[in-house]
Amino acid sequence: MSPDKDFTAPQAEAAIADYNIEESLDFSEVPPVVRYVICLIMTAMATAVAAGFDRYEAIPNLSLIYVLPVVAGSVFFGLGPSLFSAVLGALAYNFFFTEPRFSLAVADTANIWAIVLLFVVACIISAITAWGRRKGIDLERTRRMQAALKTYAGKMAASRSMEDSTKLTLSAVTGFFHSPAVIVFPAQADGEPEVQGAEKLSAIEIEAAKSAWDSRLAVTGGVYPYDESRFDFWPVSTASGQQAIIGIAFDPDRRPANPDGMMDIVALVFGTAVDRYRA
Repeated sequence: MSPDKDFTAPQAEAAIADYNIEESLDFSEVPPVVRYVICLIMTAMATAVAAGFDRYEAIPNLSLIYVLPVVAGSVFFGLGPSLFSAVLGALAYNFFFTEPRFSLAVADTANIWAIVLLFVVACIISAITAWGRRKGIDLERTRRMQAALKTYAGKMAASRSMEDSTKLTLSAVTGFFHSPAVIVFPAQADGEPEVQGAEKLSAIEIEAAKSAWDSRLAVTGGVYPYDESRFDFWPVSTASGQQAIIGIAFDPDRRPANPDGMMDIVALVFGTAVDRYRA
C-alpha cells in the first residue's frame, strides 16, 4: 500500500473537522497586528463616548470609560493587547480630558494621580481577566481533548483491520494537532520501513524514527542530532513485542506546549490494534 493511497490531503482536512480541539477557543489565529489595531479602535471609541459625556456634563469618574477597552482586550486577545489598551487609555485621558487639554502636560497634581490610578487599575484588571481567560481556555481545551480521545477510542474499538486502525489513527492525530502525521512500521523483508500517511520521510527522519524504536522514548524534530527532521516521533509499544512509530510534523510556530500526554494515550490505543492484527 502506498502512503498516498492510504491517507490523502482531503482526508487530512476531513480529519481536522472531525477531531478539531482548537476551533473557536480563542482569537489565537488573529494576527498580532490586527489585535493591537482593534484595541486602538476600541480606545478611540471610548474616547468618543467620553467626549460626548464631557461635552454636556462634567463626570468625576470619566476615566473609568477607558477600563472597558482594557477588559475587552484581555478577554479576547490576552495580556499584551490589554496592557496596550491601558497605556493608550491613560494617554488619551491625559491628552483630551485633563488641563491643559490637547497636551500631555499635566497642570494639576491631582490629575497626575488620577492618570496613574487609571493605569494601575487597568493593569490589575487586565492581568486578572487575562489569567481567567487562559484558565477558561485550558479547561475547554481539556474537555475537547477528552471528547476527541473518546471519539477516537470508540472508532478504534469498532475497526476491523490494521488498515482501518491506521487510517483512524492518522485522522485523529492530524485532527488533534492540525499537522501532517505518519505511522512507521519496522523494516520489512526488503529492509525498508513501511510508512503510512500522506507525507514522505527523508533519510534523517527515518533515522529519527529508528532512534525512537531503539530508545523507546519520544524523539523531538528540529533538535540535534535530528535538527533537519520535521517530525516528532512517539514509539508504540505492545504486549506482543510488535513495534510502530507515530510521527507528527508540527508547525514550529504553533507546536503544542505538551503533546506527550495526548500522544501517550493515542499510542496506547493504537498499540492494542497492532497487537490485535499483527501479533
